[in-house]
Amino acid sequence: MILKRIRENWSASKTYRVLLVATIVYALLRLAIQVYLFTDALATQSTAEGAQISSDLELAYIPAAQHFRAGQDLYLQGSLEVIEYHFNYAPSFALFFMPLLLLPLNILIPLLVILHIVVYVLLYIVWARIFEKNKLTHVAVMWAKLLPLFLVFSVFWDDLAYLNMYLLTALFATFLIEAVLDENLGWAIFWLGVVIMPIKPHWGFALIIPLLLGRYKFFFKLLAGSIAAYLTVAGITVLVGGVGYGIRQYQDYFAFLARLSRDFPWRGPGQPFLGYNHSILQIILYYLGVSPVNMRIATIVKLFLLLPLGIVSLKYLRHPLNKTGHEVPEIALSLAFAFYLGAFILLDMVWELSLGLVVFAFLLATIQQKNIKIFLWILFAPYALLDLWRLVSYIALGDSVLYEDSYVLTDPLIYVPWIMMILLAFYTLLLMKLNRFSLPVTEETKIPQAV
Repeated sequence: MILKRIRENWSASKTYRVLLVATIVYALLRLAIQVYLFTDALATQSTAEGAQISSDLELAYIPAAQHFRAGQDLYLQGSLEVIEYHFNYAPSFALFFMPLLLLPLNILIPLLVILHIVVYVLLYIVWARIFEKNKLTHVAVMWAKLLPLFLVFSVFWDDLAYLNMYLLTALFATFLIEAVLDENLGWAIFWLGVVIMPIKPHWGFALIIPLLLGRYKFFFKLLAGSIAAYLTVAGITVLVGGVGYGIRQYQDYFAFLARLSRDFPWRGPGQPFLGYNHSILQIILYYLGVSPVNMRIATIVKLFLLLPLGIVSLKYLRHPLNKTGHEVPEIALSLAFAFYLGAFILLDMVWELSLGLVVFAFLLATIQQKNIKIFLWILFAPYALLDLWRLVSYIALGDSVLYEDSYVLTDPLIYVPWIMMILLAFYTLLLMKLNRFSLPVTEETKIPQAV
């Protein structure tokens, strides 16, 4: 069906044809550049000691697999600023990815490049399927229209460059959302309990959908099943690694999560710019200074921002619709996206908005006010096109545009918390929609279709 939507746009709009061809050409050239960079990095690494291809891959994923195989500690003590190795996933991640991560880099890197491309294509296809089968035709049409933007979306190119887990986790969360909307209990338990919780638990936000829609039986089955599945995965990990070692690693894992905010190298007022972490905590610490008092202030700010989501959720709990997500898909997805953004408001590290383009398409298609749509484009387009801007900057200015090999000095995101601005704007609009939807549905009170 998505191919049909794309063909319809191709036939109806010359602008669409030009943009699609231009972005396909850009994507192919950009992919060629990235492959060249990886190839050059592999060659450099073979001759230069200490050279890295991907800091996340070589300082987290691969060492974790090696440590697990050798029975060594996965979670090292000390500030992330001074230790060379850091791993922030559950021990089961190190176990189940061990066969892949122990491959030599000249085989592993090409495999991961292919994996990232496949994951990104699947992300587009699965969301198109979700929109179509839930009869959100207006959103499906918008999703097809945004294909050119999807091809240049900076999140994909960043994820590919760092060989990170963001898009893969976003795909897992997408499968979970689909299973929850369909009330497919088996798949929902698998994606939540077996896959998402051991990697990034906050991506399990779709769990809240059946509870707020009044589908209590499904919710409690999903909750219980996911906990059982998580414990099963943890049990397998403990048995494979050795009972004493495995239990100690899980203890260290939860201790690591508890001290992560304390040990993280926060950027304070003495730094030349904010950087790429756009969490509420980092923003406040950058402008007010790194101190326990300012950390508590950040917590208060986060709770204040999440209060409206709690109020809206309470309305749904008091007036349950008792409908499946498939029956009220616009409400269900609004809830899912609101809690996705709410989870990121709560986080202390916000580097990306992997489902940002999905939420953007959903809002553009379901909001009627033209001025709000213009505002969304003005806010989101710079983030979506950031990879293009960085590439042009580097071609024009060379290495002089780089700072500490991690920052592009022409990148506005290192000076302004743009990701958090987008997040809060999307969050506000979704809460407005949900507040309008929260009236009990009767023949006299139809569900409104827009903000």
